[in-house]
Amino acid sequence: MSFTAVWPIANPDGTETADELTVDAPEDVDALLGRLAEPGAGPAVVEHGDRPLLDDTEGLLGAPGRAKIPDHDVAAAVHGGYGYLTYADPDHDYSTLDGDPDSPEYRSEYVDYPAGSGVPVGTLALALKDFLATGQRPTCVGWQTA
Repeated sequence: MSFTAVWPIANPDGTETADELTVDAPEDVDALLGRLAEPGAGPAVVEHGDRPLLDDTEGLLGAPGRAKIPDHDVAAAVHGGYGYLTYADPDHDYSTLDGDPDSPEYRSEYVDYPAGSGVPVGTLALALKDFLATGQRPTCVGWQTA
């Protein structure tokens, strides 16, 4: 099993680039989180390769019905010393982690994490390793509806 993470990077000169990493093993999760903690790194969109694809009936990736899209919406971030994760799939409403009440809100261009949804980065690592191994919403962490 594997997943691919893609994230934006805001460069000091004001330009934006992106990075990508395919995670095949638990140690790759640790490398990913190290890269997401680098200055300018934004939240990563995470797509598990062993989950079903659905017809893009809304035309998100071109003409409606011509492309396939993941059946899940997962985004992970490291910000201010905390790890953040969102998750949704056909069986689970859009949720964030039930985190440390002292963790700050983190807003990005395409995903927002409410205050109290950040966890220690090690906990985020466990959750992503669970997702890597199962392809399902991690059960080693608590969730709250976003």
